[in-house]
Amino acid sequence: MASPQISIIVPVYNVEKFLRACLDSIIGQTFTDFEAILVDDGSTDSSGRICDEYAAKDRRFVVVHKQNEGVAKARITAFEHSKGELITFIDADDYVSPEYLEKLSKPIFEEDADMVSCNYYTVKGCEIRKAKDKITGTYNKPQIKDFIANSFFYDDAIGSYGMNIFLWTKMVKRDLVKEALETGKNLWYGEDQIGAFHILQRCNKLVLLPDRLYYYVQHEGQVMRKYNLSLWKNLVLLMEKYEGLDKKRLYNEGRRKRTWRHIDYTIFNKMAKADISRETFCTHLKMVRSTPYMKDFFSPLTIDFNLKENIKYWLLKLKLFSAFYMIVLKNKQKYG
Repeated sequence: MASPQISIIVPVYNVEKFLRACLDSIIGQTFTDFEAILVDDGSTDSSGRICDEYAAKDRRFVVVHKQNEGVAKARITAFEHSKGELITFIDADDYVSPEYLEKLSKPIFEEDADMVSCNYYTVKGCEIRKAKDKITGTYNKPQIKDFIANSFFYDDAIGSYGMNIFLWTKMVKRDLVKEALETGKNLWYGEDQIGAFHILQRCNKLVLLPDRLYYYVQHEGQVMRKYNLSLWKNLVLLMEKYEGLDKKRLYNEGRRKRTWRHIDYTIFNKMAKADISRETFCTHLKMVRSTPYMKDFFSPLTIDFNLKENIKYWLLKLKLFSAFYMIVLKNKQKYG
């Protein structure tokens, strides 16, 4: 039996409420020459049984049951069981449009693209919203380098990342995937973006589609929903991995911008919503600032900030954590 053209990697962990919608959207694809590798990562709910149910009625579904080791290792396991020359990623609590495979694969088949990415919707309850538009177009090798430097980490013009930083929404040639997945080991979030960066560095042709083909479902059970100190530890490890991959230091400015966005997001979207005390807030930031990576980050000022960002940067640089706490508190009261 011939190998399928596309392998869909689906890590599965305790998503029984969402899994059927995901798998039904895969069955409904207009492009049918695919396999879906479902890796049940030690689920304790009925997710594993649902995977087996779909595999029993559709031979294109392959199920692997394993002990829980996290999404990065689940994806590696799925890749090891896959046979397709093209690889795409769908999270088990999300779903895709019927043309997801067809439209993502077309630039690879017809234009020899190495990676194709699309836009997406966010889904929260019954509400479906368009995520912020990302940059679109076709890029050759020199243009990809410019894109990484000026847009991938943070694009000033759109006030966001220039492309979706997650592996979902992407289709990639097989030979670019394995090492990219390996870079995400030991991370419990951010494994997507470090993998995407690894692939971009090796791409000869990149296509960014304007189409919204993916539905990102937000819910309380997701890993990044609640604040804890390990968020900071993971952030430092993530940025150290970026630094390790950027051996020629081609993207220093972009990496620094992304570091700052992660810091700002963790403080104002995680710590601020966690109702932690001033003492805990200051203790955690003190610990973070004492890491070698953060000491280096706050030594030179090489990012162009507006006044508000400058104030926040210098408060952290000078370790005036109590003053920063007052800004967070005021911001929280303002926006509820």
